[in-house]
Amino acid sequence: MVQRSSVPASGQELYVSPISDAMNVRFVENHIVIERRVRPVYDWVTTWSNLPKWLPVAHRVEVLKGQHGAPALLGDELFEHVNVDTPPKHYTVVVRVPGVLWTVAGRDAPGDTPDDRIAWVATFIAQARGYRSTLFCRQFQSIRRDNDSSIERHAVERPRIIQASLEVLKQTIEAELLDQ
Repeated sequence: MVQRSSVPASGQELYVSPISDAMNVRFVENHIVIERRVRPVYDWVTTWSNLPKWLPVAHRVEVLKGQHGAPALLGDELFEHVNVDTPPKHYTVVVRVPGVLWTVAGRDAPGDTPDDRIAWVATFIAQARGYRSTLFCRQFQSIRRDNDSSIERHAVERPRIIQASLEVLKQTIEAELLDQ
């Protein structure tokens, strides 16, 4: 089933996947303009400890490699605790272009031990839009297991839920980065 477009409070049309949700990979993209300079926005969104402030599925994060309160670097790792019914996700930064692009690959980690397959890929892109404005984009792919025939999307795959979280992200960054 393909997501149908709708318009959130921001007035922008939501992402509609051009491929069926029954395929082995699901895609979602959300973006928002944040009225702050690009580098401080990039640094803020790539700091592990900030995830629970805006991403509704990230209830708690545990840094395994890297610094909790600083932008995550290539090779840094984290456990993202989603909820009690879901095993934590083990993410590793696999691509980093400072100030521009950041990609993490994630594996399910039942019993805090990562399994042997990539199941999630998230990419953050920050693009300057003038001197004090940034277009922030979050792209997310989930790679389903062969035996997964579910049609229902997880919260992290739902454009409406994530767009609402980007609205929170915008408000939080604009409040926290006053002089940026």
